[in-house]
Amino acid sequence: MELLALDRVTKRYAPDRPPAVDALTLTVEQGEILALLGPSGCGKTTTLRLIAGFEVPDSGRVVIRGATMAGPEGWIPPEARGVGIVFQDYALFPHLTVAENVGFGLHHFGRTARQERISQILELVGLGSFARRYPHELSGGQQQRVAVARALAPAPALILLDEPFSNLDAYLRAQMRDEVERILRNTGTTGIFVTHDQEEAFTLADRVGVLNEGRLEQLDAPETIYHHPATLFVAEFVGAANFIPGLVTPYGIVTELGVVANTGAWKIGEKVKVMIRPDDITFVPSSVGDGMIIRRDFRGSETLYCIRLPSGHRVHSSQASSSLYPNGTRVRAEVHLIHVVTFPA
Repeated sequence: MELLALDRVTKRYAPDRPPAVDALTLTVEQGEILALLGPSGCGKTTTLRLIAGFEVPDSGRVVIRGATMAGPEGWIPPEARGVGIVFQDYALFPHLTVAENVGFGLHHFGRTARQERISQILELVGLGSFARRYPHELSGGQQQRVAVARALAPAPALILLDEPFSNLDAYLRAQMRDEVERILRNTGTTGIFVTHDQEEAFTLADRVGVLNEGRLEQLDAPETIYHHPATLFVAEFVGAANFIPGLVTPYGIVTELGVVANTGAWKIGEKVKVMIRPDDITFVPSSVGDGMIIRRDFRGSETLYCIRLPSGHRVHSSQASSSLYPNGTRVRAEVHLIHVVTFPA
């Protein structure tokens, strides 16, 4: 069932500037987790603010559970939208205890019902024994759980998370990412979160929307975004990608690294760019190889090599972390494309 729909939503902050959000159209299903991914300034946070009601769109329509929240008919304030928010800095009240923070939006509950709801939510996020503590007495991960609990307490139709893990170290970030997903899945809560971290988006989301200058470039499953990017921007932004020139022939697309299939229905004689991911490239050390390793980055779980081809083009190859070849090693590079993705040259 469709929970949220944005229909050609546009927002400008100044009449002489490009729109922060430009004719954005998307839908989110009940229980789905959607990630909005993109570089700084692409309109991710503005989109969340438009959904929450903190911003009024210049045009278009925001619909939640079939009811228009913003559009030509009028505008519904944030407190009446049934939307929960988790801010980047958590925005906890320092003078209130954990229980008081979680219960802040439950004033319409009776006293007993309010206490029961607070206890229920704190148990859900694993903080049942922290009810009387204050925010400064909690770790970063615990503060985030409180922020999530506060957003979930009123049982919102939708929860919005703006860069929710950016203030955490790498280990805690991964741990809390799993924890937040567990909470959303267990409660059946629909979630939209903003991030510039691709791994985060791919790990957590059912679908990923890639934004660029306020426009939605692609909205798809994480696997589709990575293996079948719809635009050159998505291909360049999501994951590491190199592009080498190719010429379309009757036998396929001829490149410096061999012939690949013409899956784009290009016409014979056309010039294209062929996208190559680091996991598409392998190499064999060879004294007569025409490629050369010019950089090696050890990343723990893998080693990433940069190989210069005879033409001067560079490609990257992801190898096992035990692979150790010094710079200057001559190699014979080979491409093994499972998904051939091409763009106009």
